Amino acid sequence: MASANMNTKGAKRSLENEPCTSHGLTAGGNKRVCNPAADRETDQRSLHKAKQVMSQVIRKLHAFPHSNVNKEFIQYIESMILKLDATSKKKTTVGVFGKSGVGKSSLINTILGEEDLLPSGTITACTSVIIQVESNTTDSNYTAEIDFIPKQEWEEEVKKHLDALSQGIENDEDEDEDEDTLSTGQEKIEAVFGEIRPNATLGELMDEQNFAAIPEFLASSKKTVSCSTAADLSDEINCFTRSDDSSPGQYFWPLVKTVTIKIPSGNCFDNITLIDLPGTGDFNKSRDEMWKKCLSRCSTVWIVNEINRAATDKEPWKILSSCIKNMAHGGECNSITFICTKTDDINPTGYKKNYKLKDEDLDVTASQDSVAYQKQLERACILHRNEKAKEKVRAMFSKQTEIQNHFTCDEDFLKIFTVSSKVYVQKEECILNQEDTEIPKLWRLLEKLDNSCQKASVKDYIQGAHGILSLIQGANSNASETLEVKRDVLTALEKNLLEELDFLKASFMKQSDYLELCLSEGVNESEKLSLETADKDVIKTKIKDARGYHRTLKSLCENNGFWRTKNGTIIDLNVSIATYMYKHVNGQFQNMFPVDGKPHESIRGMLHRFNIISDDITELYGESPVSLNLTFIKTQQNRLISRIEDNISQRKKKIYTSLYESILLTMQQVYPEAAELRGKNSHTARQKLLTDHIEKSKADMFTRAKTTMLELFENLTEYIEKTLREELDDIVTHALTIKDGVPLPDISREVKEMKSLASSFVDLQP
Repeated sequence: MASANMNTKGAKRSLENEPCTSHGLTAGGNKRVCNPAADRETDQRSLHKAKQVMSQVIRKLHAFPHSNVNKEFIQYIESMILKLDATSKKKTTVGVFGKSGVGKSSLINTILGEEDLLPSGTITACTSVIIQVESNTTDSNYTAEIDFIPKQEWEEEVKKHLDALSQGIENDEDEDEDEDTLSTGQEKIEAVFGEIRPNATLGELMDEQNFAAIPEFLASSKKTVSCSTAADLSDEINCFTRSDDSSPGQYFWPLVKTVTIKIPSGNCFDNITLIDLPGTGDFNKSRDEMWKKCLSRCSTVWIVNEINRAATDKEPWKILSSCIKNMAHGGECNSITFICTKTDDINPTGYKKNYKLKDEDLDVTASQDSVAYQKQLERACILHRNEKAKEKVRAMFSKQTEIQNHFTCDEDFLKIFTVSSKVYVQKEECILNQEDTEIPKLWRLLEKLDNSCQKASVKDYIQGAHGILSLIQGANSNASETLEVKRDVLTALEKNLLEELDFLKASFMKQSDYLELCLSEGVNESEKLSLETADKDVIKTKIKDARGYHRTLKSLCENNGFWRTKNGTIIDLNVSIATYMYKHVNGQFQNMFPVDGKPHESIRGMLHRFNIISDDITELYGESPVSLNLTFIKTQQNRLISRIEDNISQRKKKIYTSLYESILLTMQQVYPEAAELRGKNSHTARQKLLTDHIEKSKADMFTRAKTTMLELFENLTEYIEKTLREELDDIVTHALTIKDGVPLPDISREVKEMKSLASSFVDLQP
């Protein structure tokens, strides 16, 4: 491979013979300025031009004389244009899982072309802080927004740790306090305060002077940091994201919920947010909730692991399976990407020996040049191992039944990459070429996601704008016969709207009836088996982590039934209790809200069939002057349905998680009491308290969960029906009751320009 010929910071290199891409990433990891990919550039130009056209229309409307005849109509048009501008930008979220040391930070830095953004390869330890990286569309600075946990929550953690220290650990096998919990608390206390004196009081530690560097924490506000370079920003936020045991004190990561980093637009994917989701480490209530919330936003999840461990390490799959509900029906995930890192780390001789390979098996030819031969052999071994790793990962995925039960796992669902960030950014001559590192391939996957989001946003705007201009042009028509035609069309559309809503309502009723049947079955089985399952899975089990077996029931009760061990294992009593409710609901939920949106009978499928402009109306009036009004109605109908779909995506998460939340609400009546138990036999007493509460509550607990889910589903269907009825009625009325020949400015040039822009998109004509 040719020399990268680059400096370590900010150097630009020759672009000759390099493919042009959209975001300034080159082989070598440096930022560069280049022409975007053709389709992306076209979309950006089209959106910019469309907004210019609509700005010109606004200026013409403002300058045009207002009268009683046109005033109300002009105000309506202006409001529609404002709604168009207020439409939220389409974005997608990529969640990145990976243990410390697997090369996750290096991978993200390389993908973004920012060598110094996230710290990696340092002696300081990574923490459980969630880090989001996205584009800064405001200015050219590198910024970070630090969101803290509530002060009261930190005070409770400090108090809990001080109490534990004062009581000591009883050497009684029935006591549920364990060394792991104490060491985690000690680690957090020392990170913030440094080494504390014996018998330190809560008041001393919570003194405001100890937080002088972060007044935002005391004020319950967010801290914002802005720098001109990625390296400077990384230095500034180091104390909020890292921990250094050799120099404790004034490391504030235990107080941080999330850090949102924004890098200049053009150096980042404008429509993608990358979220570093720690799978291990310390967690508290706020970070737990934020972790679940962030995970539920992810449309795709990356699992990052070293290639040497990727094929055999089961922990990432366990972590993924344990939070699958937050990803699938309780989230937006539609694909998983497994990334094997550090592919360049290999011993060719040892690899050949382990796999009993010969040179001819690797297509390596002997050479008198020993250096050339070794390079050829090393590359061949790397590529051979890459393919073997992909095969093994795919085989391991085929055994993940919990994941596959929640998704339609077609051939595109799982993607596997074998990458080397180190080689990609290497200056000197390397064994692998750039494509061998698969960083460009992974980068193109992100680019495809980014372009898809942008295209959806551009299409939404241009189609909406095209419809608005069509309405203005139609109102400007002086055709004498148009008024009567409008009345006929209005009557037909009102009739179609009622019929379409009736059909939709009947379909929703069928879905609701079947959901109720599934829930009833879940209630019956839960009442019989939930206590036994909770006992076996949580209450009377031991969780294995890196330090051996530790009872975590007390910690679990302190955290509303949820606990995550240091190695990332998740245990959730509420999930265990809800097992049979979800068992019976999952199939119907997949039918109603499939993650890929494909089944025809799904809620989204029903919406896609919804259309008040029938083929008969199109055939009768498609060539008449009223076709302009129909174009407006059609585009507004499409935009409305798209907006409803976005709302459905959020509401269905709440519907699905309502079973969990309802059970949690019942169990919260006993968790505090169970957590407070102390002394000899407290563990046994805690177990009995929990089991007695489940037994006593189960008759009402599961019925209440069923009722809540059905009510939320009914609220969703009522929202869909009401929104379609009211907004389409308003759209149709405004489009077809305006008088002909309303005095309006001439926008024929703007209509022609917008029509040209809209020609690249479908579904524009009624």
